[in-house]
Amino acid sequence: MSKRAGLHPKANSKTKSNISPLAKVQGLMLFGSAPLLLPGEDDAAYHELLSRVRTAISPVDIIDEMFIADVVSLEWEVLRWRRLKSNLMQTRGLEALGQFLRAHLDYYVHYQKYFEQDLAEILQDNLAEGQTEIDAQALAHKCARDEPDADDKVNQILAGINLDMDDILEPARARKAEELAHDYAQRKLGAIKLIDKLLAEAGLSIDTLMVRALPGELDKIERIDRLITLAETRRNAMLREIDRRHAVLSEALRRQVQEVEGEFEVVEKTPAATKSAA
Repeated sequence: MSKRAGLHPKANSKTKSNISPLAKVQGLMLFGSAPLLLPGEDDAAYHELLSRVRTAISPVDIIDEMFIADVVSLEWEVLRWRRLKSNLMQTRGLEALGQFLRAHLDYYVHYQKYFEQDLAEILQDNLAEGQTEIDAQALAHKCARDEPDADDKVNQILAGINLDMDDILEPARARKAEELAHDYAQRKLGAIKLIDKLLAEAGLSIDTLMVRALPGELDKIERIDRLITLAETRRNAMLREIDRRHAVLSEALRRQVQEVEGEFEVVEKTPAATKSAA
């Protein structure tokens, strides 16, 4: 069979994939699983990213699949470093906020609940024989409300175990400060309003706390930025390589189409010439 006959439409009635079965199997083996993920990273999110990149690039063979795997891995690395940088800054900021709150949470009413809970636990272990848990909770409640008789009784009990009110008040305030900082990070409206009020009273802002907290982390942040830039550079280089490769394939395909069109013209002219000669 001649080359020209092989290009006739009837000779190639079905379009064949240029991806071999082996390449498809290799693609599943190589790219079916995500690379090693860190704790908290989502395997499903990785595969979603992989799927979207594959859709955008439309791979034609196993080489493209390899490029895509590299691009996705590098993009995942970029996202990872960005997330770690953000978490580092947020962690230091919340630590600074917690320290501020422990020093400025002067309103007893804000942590009264924790004081009462902690005091009740201590009283349960130190009340006179015959008194119950309910008695301990009732006494703690009265003391938390600053009732004089209850205060005197609690002070006597605490003195017997070498404690005083401040030994309970300070941990209660620290617990409330931690709770407020956590709620602030969760963007809970009540915590935001209270903290903004406390910061304003102290002539500060959350940005001021961040500025104070971050100098010790600037080296780490700078290193993470360099790693982000490096991963982005490698990712962009891989994308350019894919573009270059597809441009070459596109040019080769264009030439092939032109050749095929030429062969089609020959196939069509030959029967017509024969019929005319007859």
